[in-house]
Amino acid sequence: MKVFDTHTHVFPDKIAAAALHHLQEMSHGIPVYTDGTYADHRAKALEAGQTAWMNCPVVTRPGQHVSLNRWAAEHNHWPSLSLGGLHPDDEDILGILHSIQDLGLCGIKLHPEYQQCTMLEPRMEPVWAGCEALGLPVLVHGGEDIGFEPPFHSSPKDYVEVLRRHPGLVLIAAHMGGWRNWDEVEHVLAGSEVYIDTSFAYPFFQDKSQFLRIIRKHGAKKVLFGTDSPWSDLGLAAREVAECGITPAESEDIFWDNAVRVWGWNAEFVK
Repeated sequence: MKVFDTHTHVFPDKIAAAALHHLQEMSHGIPVYTDGTYADHRAKALEAGQTAWMNCPVVTRPGQHVSLNRWAAEHNHWPSLSLGGLHPDDEDILGILHSIQDLGLCGIKLHPEYQQCTMLEPRMEPVWAGCEALGLPVLVHGGEDIGFEPPFHSSPKDYVEVLRRHPGLVLIAAHMGGWRNWDEVEHVLAGSEVYIDTSFAYPFFQDKSQFLRIIRKHGAKKVLFGTDSPWSDLGLAAREVAECGITPAESEDIFWDNAVRVWGWNAEFVK
């Protein structure tokens, strides 16, 4: 079976070690399973049987998008693809989104905690409208973050409202729609048109059956496999999803077919 990992993180070689050290300190010493570099991630992904994967860089300050997106584009080659990024406080949001599209990047990644933004505030409207108009998928961190303290900047109901306002947008809420907000995911987001990914989620469900309930209520065709590597063991993350009770048809959707639909790949591109 082909496997696409929708949610991974790699860093430029010269800063990878320092970046992982800093992020581990913020996140109470959670383990890492790669050294943060492109080469190490590639080796471990292929070893785990992945077909391809998506890097999801986060722009943490205005103006950083220039160097980050240039670097991401240099590594945006099958089987290692990449999103781009921007900061909500950047000027000329639409111009940046056009540049992301021109670089051939696969959409954008947003992180409400690192970027200190709520999903429904006015400064986010140019981001949503621009991505909707250009057909750029958006993968956004969902729910709480282990490295931050409450109050948090997003919740599952926010993503439902974003799509109500921008029905043509492809929006992927990471971490099963909202990390540790899964009751709200199950009762508010599930069944909506928001995509969700499975990254960094299953081990943290107190009720493991809820993981499968969310998939079934939401519909497996709107669930994408993801790991949040380097924060998850790639092989274990795949087994957790594959063995949670999904059917073979649901597995094909989650691990591969949904990504093909979201990004519109053709057979020539993925061979």
